[in-house]
Amino acid sequence: MKKVSVILTCYNGARWISEAIASVLAQTYRDFELLIIDDGSTDNSKEIVASYLSDKRVRYIYQSNRGFSAAINRGIKESSGSLIGFIGQDDLWLPNKLELQVKYFSKHKNVDLVRSNYYSIDSEGRVIRLVKERVPPFSSRQKMIEHLFLHNFIGFETVLVKKKCFDDVGLFDERMVGFSDYDMWMRVAGDFNIGYLDLPLVKKRQHEFQLSKVRIEDVLKDEFLMAKKAIDRYPFLKRIIGKKIASLYYAWGIALLQKGNNKEAKQKFIKAIKCQPWKLKATAAYIAPALYNLIWNHYIKTTPEIRAGLNWLEG
Repeated sequence: MKKVSVILTCYNGARWISEAIASVLAQTYRDFELLIIDDGSTDNSKEIVASYLSDKRVRYIYQSNRGFSAAINRGIKESSGSLIGFIGQDDLWLPNKLELQVKYFSKHKNVDLVRSNYYSIDSEGRVIRLVKERVPPFSSRQKMIEHLFLHNFIGFETVLVKKKCFDDVGLFDERMVGFSDYDMWMRVAGDFNIGYLDLPLVKKRQHEFQLSKVRIEDVLKDEFLMAKKAIDRYPFLKRIIGKKIASLYYAWGIALLQKGNNKEAKQKFIKAIKCQPWKLKATAAYIAPALYNLIWNHYIKTTPEIRAGLNWLEG
């Protein structure tokens, strides 16, 4: 059986980190190490983690604040397993996650990364919805890369990946604030095979302090950088770059609307329309930003069933 290295990055994670650690230690698959990389926390995260250090599988590493990607890279460098998994300080793994994914690798020798579905939960741990990132069968690796470029279907916390992938494509891009995992999967997809378990194995927490919400504009800038790097690596993506960039400008406009900055939002919607003139939702948002923001706010509060029918509103 393969040894697994689980990397948990922490930055002021005192509120939920104990639950995250407990969910890893409760795994039915036992041959793993848990590397907790504290990226310069100033709260009492260290004291909380200390209560778990009697378990010899747990290692705590503190470093000065260098950001999410640098913390992940530190974990990879310190890891000793041939398989690597990731968990956020506010997320949870279901008990059989590692067991099922390791079994998947034993049955699918040619697969290098396996992903799964996940539950979206609220700050209190209540399930909001089941997220299934199913994708159609692809006729070629190029088609799969094109699909991934337009929509990231690989959930970071759901992944179990062979360490050799990082030896080949390199580590996470430390210039990026929050989308370095998307950039990583784009690089991995070119040379390695991606598998899928159609089961929810993770609970991913949604809350107001998430990086993707607190620093959404920085995160979107990361995705622009990811797109540029992907084009350099896969020139065939040039034919769909307009669609990708239009979706990013649209998402940026929505983020600005949420802040009440209608003027700058309209500038982003114009850029989206220039990249993709038939992007009707960007046109609607540009013409009536206040009304569109009202519709958007109602949309994000709807049930998963209604959202499924209105997902054209998203990027």
